[in-house]
Amino acid sequence: MAYEKKRTRYGGSCMSGGSAQEQATVPNPAITDLRNLKSRLHGELGTLDDTLKKTSSDMGGKKVWVGKAADAWTKEIDGRRSRIRTLLGKLEPIIDAEIKRLPEKVTPSEAKLYNQDKMRGM
Repeated sequence: MAYEKKRTRYGGSCMSGGSAQEQATVPNPAITDLRNLKSRLHGELGTLDDTLKKTSSDMGGKKVWVGKAADAWTKEIDGRRSRIRTLLGKLEPIIDAEIKRLPEKVTPSEAKLYNQDKMRGM
């Protein structure tokens, strides 16, 4: 798969020989992006969960809407909140595994290549 081929370019190890710049290492920008992704996921899903919780509470508390349709709607919202938490629980280990798989440091040229690919939309 094309992504796999590109991804390995950012996880290579420093080879002996070459210029001093090639042997220097920098923090892996892919790891930074994955950590930022994880943080944004938590923030966005937390906001969504809080919003659905308040909406469900308002509806379930009979403050806004009453009847069978309101009860069914509240049940559906509660189910969606649960599903969101389940999906986040599945995403986190995938992101964490990818972070562990990647080296903490890469050469400046590998970091530059990663950032160029990112700007092009890979």
